[in-house]
Amino acid sequence: MKGNRMNGYHIVINPAGAGGRTNECWTVVKKEMDTLGIEYAVHLSSLAHGIKDIMRELTSSQERVNIILIGGDGSMNLAVNGIVNFQNTYLGLIPCGSGNDLAKSLGIHGSAIDCLHRILNDHTGRNLDVGVLTYHNRYDANGNKISDEDYTRRYNISSGIGYDAAICVQVQQSPWKKILNALHIGRLIYLFVGAHLIFLHNHFKTTIQIDNESYTYKKLLFIATMNEAYEGGGFNFCPAADPCDGKLDICVADGLGRIDFFRIFPYAMKGTHDQFSGIHLKSGKVIHIQTEKPVWVHTDGEIEYQTSSVSYEVMPEKMHFLGW
Repeated sequence: MKGNRMNGYHIVINPAGAGGRTNECWTVVKKEMDTLGIEYAVHLSSLAHGIKDIMRELTSSQERVNIILIGGDGSMNLAVNGIVNFQNTYLGLIPCGSGNDLAKSLGIHGSAIDCLHRILNDHTGRNLDVGVLTYHNRYDANGNKISDEDYTRRYNISSGIGYDAAICVQVQQSPWKKILNALHIGRLIYLFVGAHLIFLHNHFKTTIQIDNESYTYKKLLFIATMNEAYEGGGFNFCPAADPCDGKLDICVADGLGRIDFFRIFPYAMKGTHDQFSGIHLKSGKVIHIQTEKPVWVHTDGEIEYQTSSVSYEVMPEKMHFLGW
């Protein structure tokens, strides 16, 4: 890369993302960048060398680096977990995923070309909060303890415990995700799996400490700890969430039966679900959650471990986000 406007751009793509639509999107974006004479270097992820590895390499220097990611929420999660030097990293997103909850939360809309031009015309970016999840213990899929050592993972949108995380596990394992992505209706997989799983998922007792206040829930369905408003393909669980306010918003669903699920969740698409008993919206800067048994946890829809003890906070460094 020779260097041009702002030293050019690094384009990071998962070529297998969104059923191959990321490649289609890149074809359109590449043509426009070539027409404009913008210098760029392309980085394609693979199983052996993923987005997290690429981001780690690109952001390890002390010089400014401009990155455009073409992908969805999962790719952005890998990207934020790979950033080494937040101060000198400027990251823009051209959304091309199945859910695109980050784009929806931030109001990023329009065509890929529209998104590209907003990024190219934004030289300073806006500072976004990045959430940090700390596992205090980790269990595998069979409930076997792996470690009691603290382990952290960053997230852009949300981290969920319980039912919504269990949905993510099933979605990742489902062959229908690729099929629906290829048909450009990938977000429907979350609705299908969620409707099925509500008949199988068990409630559990949980204690939550938010800053200096403690709460106990005896029949918890899920907790969503949100940095943005939307998760799960368009559910507006925390409509007041602000990614620039230095705190996290929490949606707690407790004591809900199966009938309640089908009655309430349509309202969650609009962000008016807190009118129902069992839905609690809160916010805070430091959150600790203790469950009576190991349960699944997701970060931006990505699953690694089960746990019975986690903490959340906003990391001190901000992400310089271009094109918003």
